[in-house]
Amino acid sequence: EQLIRNTASEFRGSIIFLCISAGAIFIYDMFVFSNALLTRVIDYEFWGARGIVNILIVPTLVIAAARNPGLAPHIHVSRQFVFHSTTLFGVGVYLVLMSIAGYYVKESSGEWGKTLQASFLFASLLLLAALFLSPKIKSRVKRYLYFSFRNKYDYREEWNRFSRTLLTFDPDISLYKRALKAIGQIVDSRGATLWIKDNHQFVVKTIWQHGVDSIPPEKDDSILVKYIYKKKTLFSVGEFKGVSEPAKAVNHWFVNTENSWLIVPLWVNDDLFGFVHLIAASIEPGKDSLDLEDIDLLNTIAHHVSLSLFLKETDNALQQAQKFNDMNQMTAFLMHDLKTVLSQLTLLVENAAAHRTNPDFIDDMVDTVEHTTHKMQRVMQLLKNPDQLSEVSPKPIMEVIETVTISFRHHPVRPVVINRLNENPVIVANQEQLYSALKNIVQNAVESTDKNGKVEIELGSIVDNQLIIDISDNGKGMSQEFIADRLFRPFDSTKGVSGMGMGVFQSREFFRSLTGDLKVTSKENVGTRFTIQLPV
Repeated sequence: EQLIRNTASEFRGSIIFLCISAGAIFIYDMFVFSNALLTRVIDYEFWGARGIVNILIVPTLVIAAARNPGLAPHIHVSRQFVFHSTTLFGVGVYLVLMSIAGYYVKESSGEWGKTLQASFLFASLLLLAALFLSPKIKSRVKRYLYFSFRNKYDYREEWNRFSRTLLTFDPDISLYKRALKAIGQIVDSRGATLWIKDNHQFVVKTIWQHGVDSIPPEKDDSILVKYIYKKKTLFSVGEFKGVSEPAKAVNHWFVNTENSWLIVPLWVNDDLFGFVHLIAASIEPGKDSLDLEDIDLLNTIAHHVSLSLFLKETDNALQQAQKFNDMNQMTAFLMHDLKTVLSQLTLLVENAAAHRTNPDFIDDMVDTVEHTTHKMQRVMQLLKNPDQLSEVSPKPIMEVIETVTISFRHHPVRPVVINRLNENPVIVANQEQLYSALKNIVQNAVESTDKNGKVEIELGSIVDNQLIIDISDNGKGMSQEFIADRLFRPFDSTKGVSGMGMGVFQSREFFRSLTGDLKVTSKENVGTRFTIQLPV
């Protein structure tokens, strides 16, 4: 009464039904309780009618709420709550009706009453189970109920479900299958097929539950791909049948596949990365099966799926490229070793004519051939089993350095070893690779120095568990530009066709693989110093 009195006349129309509803409830309650106060007992017939009165008030409350949307409380009712509540209510009603029907079967069947009643109830339960487990019935009920909401989808729930499906790692289910499931479950699809672009055609990448396989690839100029580029968005079988070439469309696998339904394009930067073919399940395939909300949600999900799959394909390509890079690097290292072996044999042949009668030369030749044989055997073993490159063992560094210097015993410039340490540090590494890496540096120093020059190998100190080895010469040196741009660049050699340009690069990569390093300082016409760091 106060609300009506204090509301301007022009606004009373919006609250009149609210006041009628509240007033009617108050008036009837006053009547019931006044009667109880006078008679000192509640009239149960009036009390029973109170519920009916409240039900009769509901329409006026609905009208009041419709005229005053701002008064409605912001209460979110979960779609799952509505669906499960409706299902439970429906099951309850069904069981009550079947119980009543069973009772009448029993009463009207005489001696066979109980038998027929039990059979009838069991059949009713079987029918209920069949209806309850039917995805088609479930989908239809969901869609019927969800039409009552402002939005058909609970986008928070759909996004969480999409994220869980796509991002939850399962070793038995590939990312491609998870992507298909993430798209298909939005519209309760029974299955899907993923097509990915490969060169100038689209090929089947994977199938989820049901789909099409054993069909030829879709070329860039096929009728389906052309229609995808034309539509830019998803489309159904019914739409595809109406293309400009209906004869080709009718005979296409997309039309002839059982329960074929939708094509969902996967775009990446306006380029068609692939597409998804969806199989219809619980809703009838056709142009009108989806509304704008369905289409928008599917396109959004497809956009995220296409980016995820594109990154996956890019990652696969990078891994493959890395494997080829590793193989190329290993091949280059082996070629460098073969070149070294060939150089040793060539040197023997060139000096054989002049020194074949010299016993010392014969001894050196046997040693060289023996070393070459061992080297070639190791190359063959590495080709058969590349994992041998990772085999490591401990060895005192001085033993390795002495082996390196011995290999230059007949060279005009013999390296001089200077050990300023009071110990012989042990290096844990692949010893053949360590020998080869050190020899590459020493050989570069020896070759850059004339016959009157000097090469020194100095063990200077151990800093932070890193052994410092300096290999210095007083040769022709290098410019800073050469060091920065060419020294550590593979296949860039100053030795012409006789060089590989791999020695220094190979050595640095090996030292770094041990958590060490290789640094160089040089000055033209003065000399060069290579500083090696090795963990001890």
